[in-house]
Amino acid sequence: MLARRKVVAGIASLLAAPACVRLPVPTDFDAIIIGAGVAGLSAAHALTTKGRRILVLEARSRIGGRAWTDANSLGAPFDQGAHWLHNAEHNSFTQLAKDRGLALKVADISDRRLYCAGKALSDENATSHMNKATSDLERRMFIPSILPGSRSLASFLSGDEWHDAMIAIAAFSLGAQPDNISFDDFLSLEDGEERTVSGGYGALVAAVFGSVPVRLNHRVTLIDWHHGNRISVSGDWGSATARHVIITIPPTVLASGAIRFSPDLPQAKTEALNGFTIGQFLKIGFLLEGMGGRLAEYHADICTLASGNLEMLVADQFDPVLTLIASGDLASELARQDMAGRRAYAVERITQILGKSMADRLGPSTSYDWAADPLSRGSFSAVRPGAGNARRKFAQPLQGRVHFAGDAAPGPFATTVYGAHLSGLRAARQTERELAR
Repeated sequence: MLARRKVVAGIASLLAAPACVRLPVPTDFDAIIIGAGVAGLSAAHALTTKGRRILVLEARSRIGGRAWTDANSLGAPFDQGAHWLHNAEHNSFTQLAKDRGLALKVADISDRRLYCAGKALSDENATSHMNKATSDLERRMFIPSILPGSRSLASFLSGDEWHDAMIAIAAFSLGAQPDNISFDDFLSLEDGEERTVSGGYGALVAAVFGSVPVRLNHRVTLIDWHHGNRISVSGDWGSATARHVIITIPPTVLASGAIRFSPDLPQAKTEALNGFTIGQFLKIGFLLEGMGGRLAEYHADICTLASGNLEMLVADQFDPVLTLIASGDLASELARQDMAGRRAYAVERITQILGKSMADRLGPSTSYDWAADPLSRGSFSAVRPGAGNARRKFAQPLQGRVHFAGDAAPGPFATTVYGAHLSGLRAARQTERELAR
């Protein structure tokens, strides 16, 4: 498959987050880590094992960031954010899940049903068309892939329904329309096996890092990074100082000015932050009621995708949950509607694709808009066309003391939980080297 991301409550007790504590007085540390998503937690764990005095500040009332398993809304675990263990053959969380006795299933893109205008396509015919379209596109992409440029994925749209559907699936996986995705960035991302985990990815993250001490409800509003040998970090909770700071806040949040820097960030860093666009998934999840046969994991309407409407149905492999995932412009459009409007759209699409009998089984529903969340401003960070080096510039430290990490950092696993984990470890190594001098 062309897409770099093949997209498309037994563990609930483990979701308990670290106790929320308030800073009594300003305190000095070796390193302050801002954000308790996967990157921040990974960095914190690594530095703690080195015996460093660290402080982890998290604005939310829980850990995990966009790896969040909602155990309440549907009566079954539901990942409002990250769901697939991308690049599972490399992904550290694959073994971490096995160590905890959690079941894993391969998320196989061949476990699919394809449609056109709601009409089911034969698997043999669809596979033939997809394979040909993928081969044709790879040939067309070969020359641009070895030449510098600022192309978007949209430059490969041709008007051929199957070609354009394959481009749409690639764009879907990055949460934006093809014309808003850097082809160079897309090409840098590595393909690989994907899996899902029983109980939810977010619950696994919470279990793995549950022992990391985190100050919850501590929102940072100011970082004074240019004076003396200490960096000051402050918010309405007070302030603290450290020799180093690791910032794991998404670039879209930093670009919004949610955290003020004194002095201002260098122009190169600001340009890098502005090189990102919101990668947006909007999920509308349903609990399935009553008995029914097993559903294929993926359901996609090729004609709908080719027209630019980026959506897919995904059936959970562990629990009776069916999710409509919208991406790009469709996600933004649905985000402007209330929950009733989102549900109505999803019910209509499920009826058109899977039939009324399936629509009649739809029970409670849930949806969360990451783009509207001021602490995330998107599901992940996609790079705009023409800003191909934004990831590298984003991750470059300032004066060797202010470090940046998260899913936006460069590498073949960018935009994934595993990529965020690796970037957190990388920032921890940079910090440790400086501290050891």
